[in-house]
Formats: sequence, C-alpha cells, structure tokens
Amino acid sequence: MRVSLVPSPRRFPSAHRKSNAELLASSNLGKNGRFFDGADVIELLREAVIREGSISAFAKRAGLHRADINNTLKGRLPVSRTLVKVLGLRKVYTAE
Repeated sequence: MRVSLVPSPRRFPSAHRKSNAELLASSNLGKNGRFFDGADVIELLREAVIREGSISAFAKRAGLHRADINNTLKGRLPVSRTLVKVLGLRKVYTAE
C-alpha cells in the first residue's frame, strides 16, 4: 500500500497553482535572519584576521593554509565551505 502526503498534481488544474514567489509571499515559510553576500563574508574574514593578529595566526587557529586565506582576501579564491564554518556561518538559499 502506497501512502502519499503530497496531493497528486493532476488533482489541481494548473490555473489554481501558485508560483513559488506567490506561495512564499502568502505563507509563513522560512526563517528570519541576517544575509551576507560574498563581500560581507570577506569583510568578516578581514575582521577575524585583525582580531587574531595576523593571517598566519588565524590560519593556524583555523587549521587552514595561510596562502588560501590570503588569496581569498584578495579575491583570487572563492570563500570555501571550511572558511564559512570557521567564521560561524552557514550557506543558505533565498528566494529572489
């Protein structure tokens, strides 16, 4: 016996379906929070390096390569998952 918690799409005509944007606007889905773009994360990284005293000290504490942190600060490398975690952040997806 198969149990489905989601109604079959053929039960509802397409004219009655809401787009994702309409659904998000009319519902209480999601969570409130602070959202950072790449430049904001780089700024947080700069501040963390300043608090630690140097890139080398920050890299040693975080268990990362100094060169990778330097290249990230200069925009040569994207922000890595590990670096996001070290900064106490997490990656999320938002609606446009």
